[in-house]
Amino acid sequence: MNQDLLERYLYAATRRLPARQREDVAQELRSLVDDMLSDRCGDITPTEKDLRVVLTELGTPQELYEKYSGEAGKCLIPQPYYSTYKLVLTVVLACAGGGITIANGILLMLEPQEGMQAVLSWMGMLWNTLLGTFAFVTLLFAFFSWRKIPIGNAFDFDSLPPVPRKRERISRWECIAGIAFCVVFLVVFLGIPQVFFAWLPETGERIPVFDGEALRRSWYWLALLAVCGVSREAVKLMEGRYNRRVLGVTVGTNLVSAAAAAFWLTKGSLMNPDFLARLSQFFGEGEEVVITLFSHFPLFFLGVMLFALTLDTLEAAVRTLRK
Repeated sequence: MNQDLLERYLYAATRRLPARQREDVAQELRSLVDDMLSDRCGDITPTEKDLRVVLTELGTPQELYEKYSGEAGKCLIPQPYYSTYKLVLTVVLACAGGGITIANGILLMLEPQEGMQAVLSWMGMLWNTLLGTFAFVTLLFAFFSWRKIPIGNAFDFDSLPPVPRKRERISRWECIAGIAFCVVFLVVFLGIPQVFFAWLPETGERIPVFDGEALRRSWYWLALLAVCGVSREAVKLMEGRYNRRVLGVTVGTNLVSAAAAAFWLTKGSLMNPDFLARLSQFFGEGEEVVITLFSHFPLFFLGVMLFALTLDTLEAAVRTLRK
């Protein structure tokens, strides 16, 4: 009997279940398959044909997942997208809500307001952010569903994905951390750029590093960067392993991110002119390296972003193509 076929079938059926549930479900299904093979074959050794017949009677991996997850028929976005959509939406909403709350707290420290005004301001920011976040994630997964982007839920025995080796697996928490970073990046640069400031201890004066209005005028580049990042990590989360589809999405989104970062950081000045004019006052005459760095900070930041995107692309390529 083809034991590899059974393991691939079990992996496809349980891979999207919570980690604490996967092994129990897989063991239950193994026992069920053994019983069905015993009833079918008796004392005769089962063949691969017998296994295929039994697994066909048992149902497709997707049907088994819906049975054990209890999510069948409960969503507007169909399976197999819904389970990942729910996870991504929870993470993004939590990050957006937390980011806005922290941002509002920092703004209150920098620019104190009266109690009721502060609460109303926070509620308005929170509502708009969460509503926009919900719409963005929902539209993203609706697009995945509409385009029927495959995410490894094949039910044909010959096309079942192999159980990934350790180096091919993508950590769920790695993807969640990536999504969280993209959301926080957007919230910070659009909502609270004044959190980056230089402080003069002699006078207590705070000078923002960035030009807040210039950042808000370039919101579309920031939004595009966040969309690319969340899309890339969402596909990784759905696949659960490095493969050619993940590699293609990674290369595509990273190229778009690199172009967006280049336009964002080279078109117009994002730095606060007052901060640039007073660099020597903040850092002293002897700190030429630091002064030069901040004078050309957008280019330095662009270099860091391009380096990170290149490393991410190379990692995906190596872990996909290395056999």
